[in-house]
Amino acid sequence: MKIKFSLLILLISCVCTMSYAQDKKYAPGYFYGREYRLDGDTLRYRAMFPEGYEHEIKFPLFIFLHGEEQKGSDNVLQLKYGSELFANKDIRDWSPAVVLFPQCPDEDSWALYDYVYDGSIVVREEPEQTKASMLLEKLINLYANRPYVDKNRIYIVGMDMGAFGALDLAARNPKLFRAVVAMDGAIEPVRMKKCKKTSFRIYHGVDDKIVPITMARDVFYELKSAGANAEMIEIPETGHEAWKSALNSGDFLEWIFSQQDN
Repeated sequence: MKIKFSLLILLISCVCTMSYAQDKKYAPGYFYGREYRLDGDTLRYRAMFPEGYEHEIKFPLFIFLHGEEQKGSDNVLQLKYGSELFANKDIRDWSPAVVLFPQCPDEDSWALYDYVYDGSIVVREEPEQTKASMLLEKLINLYANRPYVDKNRIYIVGMDMGAFGALDLAARNPKLFRAVVAMDGAIEPVRMKKCKKTSFRIYHGVDDKIVPITMARDVFYELKSAGANAEMIEIPETGHEAWKSALNSGDFLEWIFSQQDN
């Protein structure tokens, strides 16, 4: 049973924002407000911890990157999609994990891309890394080195702008993630050649006019030719909102958490 977003906001609004450097026993099922600060820059995020993490049991690390409409500084809006999956007690009991929901600032992006005259998006061949992405990469590595995180089970999921960001980070760190899920995103295909050890699942709307499905197919074909474990799920009669079907699919989390090193 899913927790309504309004109820989720009420729950987390009661939780004070805490420094990323502080660890203590947290109640399972809550997304705690935190900030990662570096050289005067701040990346706000929400973190949820599984029961037993304080005993240094190894858990997967799961990162969810929101879309363009959830950018901001309230450290709440990024929970609009996906967070209810982990707030659900049945799912938490089945797949306990350390879960991070970072929020990209208004003036930044998870990855660089360009809009063209018809409103669609084109990717860059060799884009610079954005400040938000650099802070996120450092935040992920910070958590990866904590005693309760399994470095071999780091998963990243992105929707819309977040899908571009997830693919971009995977290309920059081909050995960091065990699995990557991109929903309505793309990347310059040749950048994925080194991602041979990572599993990918790509969801895309067949009728997407913002990110044409041919862009996602090109990424998928490049991954397959590189020898990566890659799947593509095309959602018919759907535009730039494939994440809605993906997040409600029966095997969304099951596929992600099944990706483990042998």
